Amino acid sequence: MIGFYMCCFIISFCLFVFQIVIDRRKSVNQYIMLVCVIIANGGYLAQACSQNLSEILLAVKLSYVGGCFLPMLFFQTICEICHVKIRTALKNTLYIFQMLAYGAVCTVGITDLYYVNPEFYTENGVGHVMKTYGPLHILLPFTMYGYVIAAIITALYSLRKKRSVNKKSLMILLFFFLVATVSYAVQKLLKINVEITPIIYTVLVLASMIYVHQSNFYTVNENEDIVKKQLNKVGFITFNSNLRYMGCNDVAGKIFPEIVDFKLGCPVENASEEFKTNVTDVLKHYAHITHSESERKARSFQKDGRRYECVVHPLLNFRKSCKGYTVEIRDETDHYRALELSENFNKKLADDVDKKTKQIRDIQQKTILGMAQMVESRDLSTGGHIRRTSEVVRIFSRKLLQSDMDFDPQFLDLVIRSAPMHDLGKIGVDDAILRKQSRFTDEEYSKMKVHSEIGAEIVRKVLTDVEEKEFVEVASNVAHYHHEKVNGKGYPDGLTGDQIPVEARIMALADVFDALVSKRCYKEAFSFDKAFEIIKNDSGSHFDKKLTEVFLQCRPELEQFYSSDV
Repeated sequence: MIGFYMCCFIISFCLFVFQIVIDRRKSVNQYIMLVCVIIANGGYLAQACSQNLSEILLAVKLSYVGGCFLPMLFFQTICEICHVKIRTALKNTLYIFQMLAYGAVCTVGITDLYYVNPEFYTENGVGHVMKTYGPLHILLPFTMYGYVIAAIITALYSLRKKRSVNKKSLMILLFFFLVATVSYAVQKLLKINVEITPIIYTVLVLASMIYVHQSNFYTVNENEDIVKKQLNKVGFITFNSNLRYMGCNDVAGKIFPEIVDFKLGCPVENASEEFKTNVTDVLKHYAHITHSESERKARSFQKDGRRYECVVHPLLNFRKSCKGYTVEIRDETDHYRALELSENFNKKLADDVDKKTKQIRDIQQKTILGMAQMVESRDLSTGGHIRRTSEVVRIFSRKLLQSDMDFDPQFLDLVIRSAPMHDLGKIGVDDAILRKQSRFTDEEYSKMKVHSEIGAEIVRKVLTDVEEKEFVEVASNVAHYHHEKVNGKGYPDGLTGDQIPVEARIMALADVFDALVSKRCYKEAFSFDKAFEIIKNDSGSHFDKKLTEVFLQCRPELEQFYSSDV
């Protein structure tokens, strides 16, 4: 038996080392589970090797670490697999309760609350403790069975709500949890003298590791990886509000090697003229002006045959007060070389230039659409929304051109191109809210509403100096104001009537119509009759009256599109 306990202890320790190697996300819950299993299995090994009552009682206390904490931690793993977030207050309460339960275990050998008159004996060279359970021992099976029931309820809730859950993994984890609980109950009822708990603990934590790792592996946030790769190509130098040097990354150190001699927290001294001109002077200039986007222009300079752009960003605290600056240095050599080549094109290549320009425009539009779809992929309730609303805007625009509202065809073309970007701001919304499969609370809805302002800011940053000013303005307005209502009850600014840009009023009709006729987590798809009735009834309150009249004329084309789309 000592060999059996030794094997369980070694396996659990090896699993802990393996977790350190493979875990990219640093799953704290998994580490705590492994530590608890290592301590518990070590406790069972120590029990078997004990030579007297005091030694075995100490070992018993160690072994109960698993029984007191592992069911709670395994329940939390089930919640993680089900994407059910446990509130911090509730999680803290569970930990406190389990600590109190373990505190009862620690009374063993001191009082009769947990063990009554424990006695030490050996059998075949293995230490055992003969005991009668005290009144507080009921806490252990009570919590264990409670967490099993809670895990089953959580799984059923998750499956009923059609969450993004791997059903096979969830069922296997629940199976192991139930087997472990039943094994514990059978062992106690039959009073089996051989402890199988260590192997149960080891199997439980192994199953948890496998399926949590698998879940995390296939839900890695690719956007985050892309950002990290881009950051590795950009130099950053930080300064405090007094323009004292506070650090840099490796890329900046390669561009300006003298940085390694700068002292942290001190003014920049003994820097080259090149560094002073292209970094320090730019920083001083920015520090003495308002920190607006219009003033934060890139400073271009050349060094060692490369072309760089230097931009200063303020470091703001929670009160939006500037506490320092980050100087961003980006290598734009390839970009400027491409510009120089384009400037040298002659007239013979004019046709090719037009062709390439069209290709670039198509690629750019596809890239923007790809960004929008990548953002939409995080939102489990609006699949295909971007593609459908873009086509609705296209159909609507064709009808507007035939109306007497005198729309400029080029303007409507900008609106069509802007439509896929209207929800880009959702990239700034927390996953827990965006991927929620039920109605939002008031607090969650307030957080969701900021996506329109975030989207407008992203559009301006991405398209400014890349696209024509008119397109930037239209796209920004579409993202910013498509949730405004003509009666002033929309968001984010509560604009009324003609205060709302007409492109946003066009987008609002397309956005709401698609939401009405599409299935969402909180509702079934409405019929076309009901959807058009709602649009008509909200004319003059939610939607622009004239635009609504034209939109209602689009019904045949819209029905044909949605029917073919289905």
